[in-house]
Amino acid sequence: MTNVFLNIGIALFGGFALGLFYFYSLWITVRQFPVTAYPIPLAIGSFFGRLIITLLGFYILMDGQWQRGLSALLGFIIARTVITRIKGKLPNSHPVETP
Repeated sequence: MTNVFLNIGIALFGGFALGLFYFYSLWITVRQFPVTAYPIPLAIGSFFGRLIITLLGFYILMDGQWQRGLSALLGFIIARTVITRIKGKLPNSHPVETP
């Protein structure tokens, strides 16, 4: 029974790490759009690179068990929430004045 919880925990942590990689890489890519000369190849290359690495990571983490896949997905979603809360804040460059 302990082995099952250990496997689920490893999958949860692995999904969290994959989510951090995926969403932080997405954030870096989006920040590069204004300064790159070729935004379309950057977007396409970044998308496929992130997708391939993330899908391969999920495949390895699942190891043919749907419970581990679900746990990895939960970790991925938690990482999305964490990255969005940390990096999702936009600087208020144009404050709105109230009358």
